Amino acid sequence: MHKLRALGVRPNFITDKAWNRYREYWVSADFKARSKKYSHNRKSEKGGPGTGPSKHTVCGTRSFRTYEDILALDKDEDDEVTPNDVFIHVHTKDHDGVTFIDSR
Repeated sequence: MHKLRALGVRPNFITDKAWNRYREYWVSADFKARSKKYSHNRKSEKGGPGTGPSKHTVCGTRSFRTYEDILALDKDEDDEVTPNDVFIHVHTKDHDGVTFIDSR
């Protein structure tokens, strides 16, 4: 949506009515306040000043399913990889399962 808003040109897959509602929302005070808040959150440095805005230990664009497969290789055949296992693996330093990158 960011690219569509920046271009300002309605794509064919969005109706005129929907596009006009998006445009109204994008100039509203509510949208501007949320945008400012979310932008600030993305730029925050969780590890303290000078550490940078990184929040995850992943590198590149690996899917949730890819991480399930990777973690399954380390488990016994009978053990199942849970969504919680993947979350902890992705959100902890050095995948230690204890030290979370983003305390929020």
